[in-house]
Amino acid sequence: MSLNISFSRTYFLLSLLVFVLFEVHGAEVEIKGVENDLVLKNVRAHIDNLDMPTASYQFRQYQENLQLKVQAATQVFGYYQATIEITPPNLGSSNLAKNENWRLLIKLGPITLIRELKIQIEGQGAQDKDLQGPLNAYKLKQGKPLEHSAYENVKYELQSIALSKGYFDFEFDESSIKVFESLNVADITIQINSGVRYKFGELRFGKDDRSQKLVKSLTPFKTGDLYQAGQLGLLNQRLKQTQYFRHVIVRPLVVDAQDTAVPIEIILTHKPRDNFDVGLGYSSNVGPRFTGKWKRPWVNESGHSIGGEVYVSSPEQYVSVDYKVPLEDAIQNYLSYQAGFQAENENDTRSQKWSVSATRHWTVENSDWQRSAFLKLEQETFTQGLEPEQTTRLLTPGFTLSRLRSKGGLDISWGDKQSLTTEFASESLLSDINVFRVTASSKWVRSFDQHRFLLRAELGGIVTNDFDQVPSSLRFFTGGDQSVRGFNYKTLSPFELDSNGERELTGGQYLAVASIEYSYPVVESWRAAVFVDVGNATEELFKDPAIGVGFGAIWNSPIGPVRLYLAKGKSDFGKTRYFHISMGPSL
Repeated sequence: MSLNISFSRTYFLLSLLVFVLFEVHGAEVEIKGVENDLVLKNVRAHIDNLDMPTASYQFRQYQENLQLKVQAATQVFGYYQATIEITPPNLGSSNLAKNENWRLLIKLGPITLIRELKIQIEGQGAQDKDLQGPLNAYKLKQGKPLEHSAYENVKYELQSIALSKGYFDFEFDESSIKVFESLNVADITIQINSGVRYKFGELRFGKDDRSQKLVKSLTPFKTGDLYQAGQLGLLNQRLKQTQYFRHVIVRPLVVDAQDTAVPIEIILTHKPRDNFDVGLGYSSNVGPRFTGKWKRPWVNESGHSIGGEVYVSSPEQYVSVDYKVPLEDAIQNYLSYQAGFQAENENDTRSQKWSVSATRHWTVENSDWQRSAFLKLEQETFTQGLEPEQTTRLLTPGFTLSRLRSKGGLDISWGDKQSLTTEFASESLLSDINVFRVTASSKWVRSFDQHRFLLRAELGGIVTNDFDQVPSSLRFFTGGDQSVRGFNYKTLSPFELDSNGERELTGGQYLAVASIEYSYPVVESWRAAVFVDVGNATEELFKDPAIGVGFGAIWNSPIGPVRLYLAKGKSDFGKTRYFHISMGPSL
C-alpha cells in the first residue's frame, strides 16, 4: 500500500497546522465609536475581564464573549440597540510575525428614555419625608435617559434609609424595568411595603453591671423612642470618648423584638486597671523631651478616674495629678481636680510654681464649643531678668471657651481651633496683687484643591496694679517654631540691659502674633512651604513687631507631620536666622 500526497496539499496542511497553533502574544483591544467617557470606561471594564485568546481556534468563542460583554456594558446606560463590529488580528501566512490588535467599532444607536415611572410606598413609611428624598433623584425621572445605576441607587437608598429608621420589615413587593427596544422606551415599577417603624427597647448589658449607670447617662434615647441608627452610632462614639473601654459594640437585636420594641445590646471590653503611656519627642524650641502618663479609668462604680503626668525637657519640668468626677455624663459634663508642680529655667526666667485647682467642664447640646470654669490657687517663686527673687500667691477664678474641628486625620486638610481664657485675682480674695489676664488664640487650616493655607493669630493682655509682682508664668513671651519663626524660643519680649550691656528679658504685658503659611505637595508625602510671621510681646499693644520669613518642608510621616523650616528674623534688636524642627498635627 502506498501513500501519495502532492506538494501543494502538504503545504496547505502545514500552513493550517501553523495557523491553528499560532499564539497571539501581547494583543490588545482597540475601541472606536464611543465618545461617552462613562460608557467607554464601562465597556473597557467589562472586556478586560476576558482572557485573550492564544490560538486562532479560540477566536470564535472570544468574539461571542466580546459581543455579550459590550452589550451588557452599553445597556446599563440605556443603549439597547448598539451594534458591534469586531475585527480580529490579521494572522495570514504573510503576517505570522505581526501582533495586531483586536478592533471594536461600536455604534451606540438611540438611547432608551423612561416612559413611565411608578414608585409607591405602603405602610407607615408612606408618610415619612426621609423616604421621599431618593424619589426625587434627578437621573430617575420620567422622560430622562434610562440608567440602571440610578435605578439601583434609588432602591439601595430607600432600603438603607428605611432600615436606619427602624422599618425592619421593609421589602420590595415588585421592582422591575421593562424595556421596549423597538420604541426606545422603558417602564419602571417599584412597589414597596415599609411595614411598621420599630422603637427602642431595653438596654442589655450581659454580666457587665459596673457600666450600667455610666451607659445610661450617655444614652441619647429613651425606651419607647422611635428607632434611629444614628442614635446608636452617637452612643457608640460617646462610650469610646470616655476612654474607659478598649472595645465598644452597640447593636440592635432585631430578632428579639417584641411588639415593635428592639432591645439594644451593649458589649464593652474594659481597659486594664492601670494604663501607662510613654513618649519621646524633639523640637528646636526645647530640644529632647520626655512625657510619661498614667491613668486609672475606674476608681469606683460612679465612673471616677485618676491620672498623672510627668514632663521633662531641658528648660521645663512638671508633674501633675488629675482626678475626674462625672456629673451628668463623663464626656461633656464633669468636674476635675488638679495638683501640680512646675519648674522652668529658660533664657532669663527661673521659676518654681505649686498649684491646685478645680475645674467644671460642660458643653451645650448641638454646639462644638467646650466651656470650663476654674478656680486656681498658685504660689510661684521666680526671678525674671534683673529683678530680685520674689514669691507671689494668687487665687484665680477664670473661664475658658474653646473649640476644635478637623478633617484629615494626622495630616489635617481642614480644621480650626479657637480658645479664649479670662482670669482675675484680687487682693481682697487672698491674692498678693490685683490682676486681670485675657488670652485669645485661633488657628485655621483650609485647602483649595492641593493648595493649603495655615493661619494663626494670638492676642493677650494683662491689667494689674503691680506688674513687677506678676509671676513669670503669666507674663508674655514669644518666638520659636509655634509663634514667630526666625527667633529662638521665648526670646521676644521687653528687656533691660545688664552691666555688660546684655539683654535681660522682663516679659511683656501684651501679646500680638499673626502668621500665614502656604504649602503645596511636591513629591509623595512631602509638601513645600513658605510663611510670614509677625508679632511680639511688648509693654504697649502692637508695638515694635518682629518679622520672621522663610521656607520649609513638611513630611507626612507614619506617626504624623514633621516640619522643617529655615527662617530669617528681623526685630528691633537685630537680625537672626534659625532652623526649626517640630512634630505633630497642625492644630
